[in-house]
Formats: sequence, C-alpha cells, structure tokens
Amino acid sequence: MIKYLVTICLMLLLYTNSALAMPPIMTTSELKPGMQGYAETVVQGAQQVSFNVEIIGVVNNGKGSSKQILARAYGPIIEETNGVIHGMSGSPVYVDGKLIGAVARAVGQDVLPYKFYITPIEEMLKIWTLPDPLAVINKSNIEKVKIPSLEEYEKNQDNYDENIDKEVEKYKSKHLATPEGQEVVKGKAQKRLEEILSGLDIETQEDKTDVDADIVQTDKIIKDLEDNSKTDVNADKLEEHISLTDFILKSLEKQNKAQASSFNNTSMMPIYVSGFNDNALNFLANNLKYKNMTPYNTGEFISAPIGNKDSDIKQNATLKAGDPVGVVMAYGDFSAGGTGTVTAVEGNKILGFGHAMTYKGNVNYFMTEADIIGSAGGILNGVKVSSFGKIIGRVNQDRFSGVGGILNEYPSSIPVRVKVKDRNLGKEETFVSKIAYDEDILPTLASSIVYASMDRTADRASYGTSKIKFTIMTDEVPEGKFERENMFYDPKDVGQFTVGELTQALYFLCTNMDKPSNILDVKVDVDFTSSRKTASIVSAIPDKEEAKPGELVNFNVTLKPYRRENVTVTIPYTIPKTQKEGQMFLEVKGGGFVQLGQVLQSGLVVTPQDIAQLSTVDRLNEIKNLNKNNEIVISPTIDVESEKDQDKAIKEAIKLSEEIGKMSKKEREEFNKNRESKISTDYVIDNFIQTSINIKK
Repeated sequence: MIKYLVTICLMLLLYTNSALAMPPIMTTSELKPGMQGYAETVVQGAQQVSFNVEIIGVVNNGKGSSKQILARAYGPIIEETNGVIHGMSGSPVYVDGKLIGAVARAVGQDVLPYKFYITPIEEMLKIWTLPDPLAVINKSNIEKVKIPSLEEYEKNQDNYDENIDKEVEKYKSKHLATPEGQEVVKGKAQKRLEEILSGLDIETQEDKTDVDADIVQTDKIIKDLEDNSKTDVNADKLEEHISLTDFILKSLEKQNKAQASSFNNTSMMPIYVSGFNDNALNFLANNLKYKNMTPYNTGEFISAPIGNKDSDIKQNATLKAGDPVGVVMAYGDFSAGGTGTVTAVEGNKILGFGHAMTYKGNVNYFMTEADIIGSAGGILNGVKVSSFGKIIGRVNQDRFSGVGGILNEYPSSIPVRVKVKDRNLGKEETFVSKIAYDEDILPTLASSIVYASMDRTADRASYGTSKIKFTIMTDEVPEGKFERENMFYDPKDVGQFTVGELTQALYFLCTNMDKPSNILDVKVDVDFTSSRKTASIVSAIPDKEEAKPGELVNFNVTLKPYRRENVTVTIPYTIPKTQKEGQMFLEVKGGGFVQLGQVLQSGLVVTPQDIAQLSTVDRLNEIKNLNKNNEIVISPTIDVESEKDQDKAIKEAIKLSEEIGKMSKKEREEFNKNRESKISTDYVIDNFIQTSINIKK
C-alpha cells in the first residue's frame, strides 16, 4: 500500500514539474524562411486560441541589440482582429513543437497588418538571470496594506493611524538603531537622479478673473527662472513677486519635459486604467505622456470595485504560456497598468510581453490576472480590451525583450487614501488605492488619483475653491509623518493646483540622495466647493503713527471678499529690534505671493548645480514652512519710487539672499519668524499692498 502511494506521489510530482517546466526551444540560428508554426493567445474570456505563423526571416540589429524574427500571421483569428494587435504581445510562438519566442509588435499596421516581429526566446531567457536589487525593499507583506472597504476604513481609521505610527517606529528601531542597520538601508538606495514630476498644463488668459492677474504678469519671470540656473537670473527681478503655486506647477512641467523618456518615442504604450472620468483621464494622460504611456479607460468593463473585496490576492496562483497577465502600477478604486500575454513559465517564474512596457529595467509592479473582454479598433489601433483581476505575484523586470515576474511573491506598496467632501452636493466620498513602490511613478500616480477623486466626487469640472490636508507617513522625518495643508482657487481647474504641493513633497522623498525614504502611507483630505472664496486686501492701517524697535503694533487690515461685504482683521506685528530709525515700509500680502529672491534661496528650486546641497528633510521643511494662500502676511520691504531706490532694493535683496543661504535651517526659520507676522483667513488672498510706520528710538 505504501509503495503504491509513493508511486502515485512521484507521478503527481513529475506531472507538476512537467507542467511548470519550460518546453524545448528553437534558437534563431535554427530558423529558416518558410517554416510554419502557430501562436497561442486569448482574444476573449480565458479560452486560448491559436493563429498560424510563417517565418519570413531573422533581422540582426547589430552588436548589443536583440535579434528580431520577422513573420506573417494568418488564419480566422487574425482575420477577425485585423492583424496582430496590442495585448497579443507575449503570445508564445511555436515551430515544430518548439518555442521560438514571443509576439512583439506588428510591422506597419496601416500597410502590413499581418506581418509582425517575434522576440527570440533566447533573448527573453536572459531576463531570468538579471539581478533584482529591488527585492530587498519588499520589507512588508502586501497583506499588511490590504485595502479595506469604505465601512472598515471609517470604523478603524483611528486605529489605522496609530498602527502606522507603530510601524514607523518599529522600522526605525530595527533598521536605523545601529550603524550596521543604517548601512543596510543605504545599500538599498538606487540613487537615481531623475526628476519624475507630473506635467501640468497651465493656461493663462488675459480675461481671467482677478485671482490670476499676478500670474499673468509674472509668466515671463517664471519662464526665465525655468530656463536658467540661479546665477543666470537677472538681478533686477529679485524683488518682483510671483505666485508660488503657479511657479511650482510650471516648474514641475519643465522638469517633466526634461526627463521625458526617449525610448520608442513614436509608439506610446497603452496603459489600461479604471476609475478615471474623462476630465481626470485627460489629466492622467498629460502626466503619463512623458513616460511614453497612453491611458485607456476600461472602468466600464469592471463589474465590481477592485479593492473592496475580501482579499486582493489570489494565493497559490498559476499561469501557463498563452494566458493573459497584467502588469499593474496602481491597484484599487483607481487602477493603472498594462496587459499582455505569458510567453513561458518555469516554476514560479514567468516571461511575457515580448517587449518593454516602461523599459525601466528592474521594477517593482503588481502581477495580476487579466480578463480579456474582447478586441476593439481597426488595423491602425487594434487592441485587446482587458481588465485586471486579483494580484498573483510581482513583476521585477521590464526590459527591451519583455517582462519577467515571480508568482506568489508580492511587491511593497503604498496605500493612497483620499477623502473628498463636496459642499455643493453635501456629499463625502472616500477612495483607496495602492501604488506599487516605484519611486519614478509614485508622485505622478498619487497626484492623479487625488485629482480623479475630486472629479468623481463633484461630478463636474474642477473649478472653484479647495482646501487640502495631506499626511505622508515616512521614516524620513523624525516625527514619522509629514503634514501640509493649504487653500486654492481657480476659475477653471483648481484640482491641478490642489495636488501641486503633494506632488512636490513626494518628489523630494522619491529623489532622496541618501536612501529610500520608505513611504508607508499617503492620506489626503480635500474640502471642495464651486464657490469663489477669494478676498483682496484694501488697506492695512497701524494703530499708532510711530513705534520703537521691539514694540508691538496692531495693523487693521480691511479685506474685500468676492461679492461680500468688507471685513476687518487685526494682525499684531513686532517691530524688529534691529530696525533703523525713519520710515519703515511693510508689505501686506497673500501668503501665496513671494519674491523671486525668496524662491531662489529656498530648497524648492532644484537644479543640477544644487541638487545635493539640501537634504530631503530640509526641502520638506521648505514646503512645510511656506505661507498659505489663505494667510495674510506682514513683512518688511523697501519703498521703490525711483531707479535709485530700485538699485538699493536689488542690492539689499541679493545681500539678504546670500546671507540667508549661509544660515542653518534653524537660523533661517528663526530669522523668518522674527521678520514677519501672519494670520489665517477663510479666503484665498489674491493681492498685496504696502503700508508704513515711522520708527523712532
């Protein structure tokens, strides 16, 4: 009996190993023109089908490049799809029962839709031999960040925040307590210098409302700053005011363009997304275009919201050659990724696609099941329409010859939780997604998800006023979390302004020069209304005509809110002890306006010359300490009435900028604290004025 059971077990083991083993292969040296074969793929549902293949020849692209096999496809399936289409990529091709490679792409789909390239299997097999340093960042099991349902989220929010705090402390004590642990963390750093911020289209028109007037006037200043380094900026502009919000967004766009991928620039990789309405899809498309990606919305094909299921993971999953597979960067209420076909499986390792998706080498993406809805489009843009299933593994390689992954191992990921309150509809919605830990794409996807959450909740174009508060849980800052809140208004698209500072903060974390910042969680709260909540400063009158250095003066500031009665607020200001006798001029402004000189000496401007001068913590503090758009700020300035005054102002601005640049972080904070006073309001302050007071010792 025992012998019989052992025999059965051996038979089962042999069968299992055979099912997971590579089939015999045929190299390009063995191929001859005219050879016949077939390819296996899925065009609808899960049923594999095949189409006929005829080998035309082998294309040698030269030393250092991969060979490609040119072939012709024919048969009923090809007639139905009008040739080889997107999503067939990776379909295994066999000749004489041997695997020769994977469908890669069609050749000139507009004129030769049935001819296509095959990536040779000997090129794809190299993917399995490549190093996988990103595997070491997968410190936490994916189950630890499983997306809860909305009900669970609301119920356990307090406990969740507390647990995240504990996780941060646990990680810091484990990895940072000893010099050895610190070295381990440093060894994980990829030290990439890419600036990967989302591009944002900003339109300025002369007929915009008052809130945009200063932006229109300072467009040239911003452009000059983007086109030049610090030392190239003309000194006579240092005292000019710019909108910091607009500056950040336009700078991000400039950086994004500079970092645009040059790979396969004429052919955009289709990325399937769900959860994005048309407006948000356009925003995402603009962000992804610099990554050579084009999003296609497939949300209508998803029957149940992903992320609200009992489990996002399918344990002990299996795949076979010819099956559809997903390579997913974001997963949940908002998803983004690509689908293709499995080429080969050996044990828990898979090969697929037959070409690159992002061409970023060693990556850290979700591997998911994929459901093929059907095919769509014609010979110019044919594509398999797909949706993502459950997570089944981790994609770790994205190379020219294809993608590679590991079944039943999972990538580290970052939950992004967005709560949006729309005051016009009296509606509140919570959205949760998780982003695979990829520092290059994290800022882009996170900001797009927040934007899309606003769009979904309001169900309209995102004009109006918004308040945002975001919290990033990370071990980069001593307290374990970075928080920032602000208020924005735009008559056309306030959403893009709302996510600007979040994008900037994530970018600073993701380009940390010393180590991975280990972002554990991103939580965003947005309060949103279509109403215009702006106000202009009418006057700022001190409560006394003269004062001494060190004396407290109350300024009565009159505001004119949009379509509302004037209101007056009192702002106390202490005259600096070092203030000279004579007329002291002060600037009373909205917190969103800054002098160009202030921007230049801050850590917000990142150029190749100074990228390593400030730490990530310093840059985050620059964001944290920025005045807010709904604040009124009083600070000293110089009255410029003549060219002589202007020359004096410029010289003093340059000197002050140099002095501040030499200060420590603590000294700079103390300096700014003692020179200005501010108060929060319920309005975005859209202008600035001057006032004065006589100083006598």
